Amino acid sequence: MINFKHVDASSTAHALSVLSQYGERARVLAGGQDLLFRIKKYIVTPECVVNVKTIPGLSYVHSEPQNLRIGALTTLSQIAQSSEIQRSYGVLAQAAGVVASPQIRNMGTLGGNICQDVWCWYLQDGFSCWKSGGKFCDLAGGDSRFYGSIMGGHLCLSNHPSDTAVALAALDAQVRVASPRGEHVTAITDFLPGHTWVGGRLQSHTLRADEIVTEIEVPFRPTHSTYVKFAVRKSWDFAIASVAVSAVIHDGIWEDLRIVLGGVATFPYRSQEAEELLRKKTLSEALAAAAAETALKQAKPLKMNSYKLDLSKTLVRRALLSLAG
Repeated sequence: MINFKHVDASSTAHALSVLSQYGERARVLAGGQDLLFRIKKYIVTPECVVNVKTIPGLSYVHSEPQNLRIGALTTLSQIAQSSEIQRSYGVLAQAAGVVASPQIRNMGTLGGNICQDVWCWYLQDGFSCWKSGGKFCDLAGGDSRFYGSIMGGHLCLSNHPSDTAVALAALDAQVRVASPRGEHVTAITDFLPGHTWVGGRLQSHTLRADEIVTEIEVPFRPTHSTYVKFAVRKSWDFAIASVAVSAVIHDGIWEDLRIVLGGVATFPYRSQEAEELLRKKTLSEALAAAAAETALKQAKPLKMNSYKLDLSKTLVRRALLSLAG
């Protein structure tokens, strides 16, 4: 492993100060599941690692009548086990509860989970790609079975790996970010736009080198919600495909809803067309099947991952019908 300076941040201001000093040469450490792996594989070679887990006051779950506020350092286990989240934001508790293994959920944080990098095996094995300084994505014509997008992408075609990001997108969540320029709040769908250049990095989120996530906010809506995931090793692995659905249902009528797909795009993929098909209607098996077809109509599978198309349609139908019952 490379040598680097390690700084335990005592406050948000302290972390931002160090990040500003090092810029692109620094990395933020929270749970460490993502970053330490990449340092060991020489995917990233930071000069300074800023440990934000030592910042007090960034681990909490505050459920209020109008919204839910979760500190960025709250662990995935805490979220999965929170009675408040289970009761009113079930899709998020479900998604957090199927991330990797119990040991990783005990260490991993919500902020880290939504900010994690792709797990493409070409990047892990040292291939020259867009994310490692090259000019090509090997997934375009190579082994795209597990990590390849079927919804296109910009430069890098590896799908976004976060379970919780998919659930948060279905809940219209917002991300609070602290920087030397002050705080700002952005919708998670804008925070995770797909692979884009930020400074000198090609990344799936819009966080600058001198910024950190401090809180995730979820507005309260009286919804029924669910998260459905398919993985090779069940909850121990990343989603091959997943679906999060959040719906306001009155007397069987789907008044409002969100359908978000995971594992199939470079960002949590929301299908507003499928949502519109169901809005103000009573769900049936035929309508659920039609919504599934609509949700995947923009799919453009790569050489070896066309199976994700039918798999995702099945998960959409399963998620919708589970809420109708």
